[in-house]
Amino acid sequence: MAEQDRIIIVGAGPVGCITALALVQKGVPVLQLEALAETPTAHRAATTHASTLDLLDGVGMSAPVIEQSVIARHFQYRYRETNEVFAEFDFARLEGETNHPYAVQLEQHKTVAIALEMLSAHPHYTLHRLHEAVGIEQTVDHVKLTTQTPDGSQHDWHGRYVIACDGGRSFVRKSQGIDFPGFTWEERFMIVATLFDFEKADNYRYRNYIADPDRWCSVFKIPGPDGKGMWRNLFPVTENDPEDVVMSDNWIRARYDECFPYARDTEIVHRNLYTVHQRVAASFRKGRVMLAGDSAHINNPLGGMGMNSGIADGLNLAEKMVAVWRGEAGEELFDRYDRQRRPLAQKYVQAQSIQNKETLQAKDAAKATVRFEELRKTAEDPKRHKAFLMNSSLINMVREAAAID
Repeated sequence: MAEQDRIIIVGAGPVGCITALALVQKGVPVLQLEALAETPTAHRAATTHASTLDLLDGVGMSAPVIEQSVIARHFQYRYRETNEVFAEFDFARLEGETNHPYAVQLEQHKTVAIALEMLSAHPHYTLHRLHEAVGIEQTVDHVKLTTQTPDGSQHDWHGRYVIACDGGRSFVRKSQGIDFPGFTWEERFMIVATLFDFEKADNYRYRNYIADPDRWCSVFKIPGPDGKGMWRNLFPVTENDPEDVVMSDNWIRARYDECFPYARDTEIVHRNLYTVHQRVAASFRKGRVMLAGDSAHINNPLGGMGMNSGIADGLNLAEKMVAVWRGEAGEELFDRYDRQRRPLAQKYVQAQSIQNKETLQAKDAAKATVRFEELRKTAEDPKRHKAFLMNSSLINMVREAAAID
């Protein structure tokens, strides 16, 4: 086998690793390059939706993911001031539409660990860490990717195609001159992790959204380091305070006073402050270079759309890559990948994540009342309830993409 007879994947997050797994299971050699020494354990994506679990069935990952997860059948919407639940949704309404009528909560790095363990069994898979992509050249029949290691040395790697799974700041995307239009939210987001049991204290579900024009927030349960349970709170940072102020115990305790006063004295296990963007790449393909996951689209985390849509990208692309690799289709099939995934990133991922945020923070009292009442009516009507879940679990997105020629 010639050196270039392989696919190069840049980035070893969940999208990159699951895409690699789908390829090697079909006999396609993969070289994966990652800039970091190990998988970050910072609190990032955690929700895996029913549509994604169905896709993971195809690579044998759904069972170990579910086994390690917290299963979230319901999610709630509440008012912050009164703590009243005004809408609750039940994924069991999706029975018959999916193999998995629920969402699961599992930390992103644990999903990566499952994929990497499965990948380790494949002889045609190689992962090199501490290799940062710094250059890329396309030729008629292959791509040369240059990486740099911490000692400053550079290395050239050759492959038939490159799949960029290297995040929102993707070097690969930028190197190809692919625009990344969209916007950045004025607010920053603060994620706080604690062992406080919100279910026991206030009957929260495992996924909860709390609406308020200024101090909206969310509450989610994850397995945590020992698998026994940990809770995440997400707070918007509307002030222009410097990072050291926002990261302080005083700032976080003030948010608990506003949203969860009974939990204000809980131990803060982890805190993470980040800027939030809504962007979709102008193209998901340029020649022999493809984009998937955050390199192709990024969004706010409300609704758990980002990682799920990224995994759908990767598995969609892997299926096409296998067909081209085997000579069953020409490279024009990659244009279909762009047609199937890019418009739907706008229609479902961007539109829903923006709407989720705007619902929670609706500032006009009259409009907020209408929006909350509409959400309540949707939850109470069986047909609308199911239709809402078909979108929010991204089942409709996956089906609509598959129907695009």
